[in-house]
Amino acid sequence: MENLRFLHLSWDDVQGLVEVVAGKIEASDFHPDIIIAISRGGFDPARILCDQLSIRRLASVQVEAYDGMVKRPEPVVVLPVNADLKGKKVLVVDDVSDSGASILKAKEHAREKEASDVRVATVHIKPWSKFIPDYYAESVDKWVVYPWELKECLLEVAGNIRSTGLRGESIAEKLVEAGFKKRDVDRYLLLKDV
Repeated sequence: MENLRFLHLSWDDVQGLVEVVAGKIEASDFHPDIIIAISRGGFDPARILCDQLSIRRLASVQVEAYDGMVKRPEPVVVLPVNADLKGKKVLVVDDVSDSGASILKAKEHAREKEASDVRVATVHIKPWSKFIPDYYAESVDKWVVYPWELKECLLEVAGNIRSTGLRGESIAEKLVEAGFKKRDVDRYLLLKDV
């Protein structure tokens, strides 16, 4: 936990980063017929890209790399894409390419649905990712805290801190030191439960 570094993003930060991605897509002269959001992290970036690229068709696919807390040998499509992709140019969107395995699974799924061209866009890529998206805004080696997962992330980090033996206000202090806003710590962290 001590070596873990965080990148906290606001909605404005995300908007700007997705605009960078949209610019790269436009510069590549790729004109998708439909955008597929990888559930859950890809929903918000995908919707912003729809706006930036003037695309009205937005669908989703859910891929899981974990069964509870246990990593699966291979990611699994648990909710297939909810659109006809046959012959369409598809842009698959997620928030970050960490290992890249889930994104690659979603891309393969779109190809199985007979899309004519499948490209991938993410907001971020980690330097160790085995899959390089066609479009991304920046590479980061930090744990990215996106605004759509603030509570989930804060509670997960609090759990990691608790596992070191700290309790109560000490956990809250560590969260603030890690860059979480005090108001969010106060809102989401029930000190009597930690």
